[in-house]
Amino acid sequence: MSTSSPHRLTRSETDRRIAGVCGGIAEYYDVDPILIRVGFIVAAFIGFGILLYIVLWIVMPKGTPGIPVMGPRHASSAIHIAESRFARGEITAADLAQIRQDLES
Repeated sequence: MSTSSPHRLTRSETDRRIAGVCGGIAEYYDVDPILIRVGFIVAAFIGFGILLYIVLWIVMPKGTPGIPVMGPRHASSAIHIAESRFARGEITAADLAQIRQDLES
């Protein structure tokens, strides 16, 4: 078993507007990034949003481009797609088992 967690809080390289902070938080918590961005805008009007964003920009490491973070919802969707492909005869039982193992670990 690997010692590093595959689900880390990092800045997004794929869903970014300024630095990827909101996109990274949205990927980590598996929510819509627009909700996170609206939250930062509201926090900016309250007075601490801009400072918080800058601190997170400095503290959060860059994500790996092209490798999305898969939350539980995404993994179950991927398994469902693989099962559908198996039912249509597009993949073998061994392929389906490998996909399940990869997504569950």
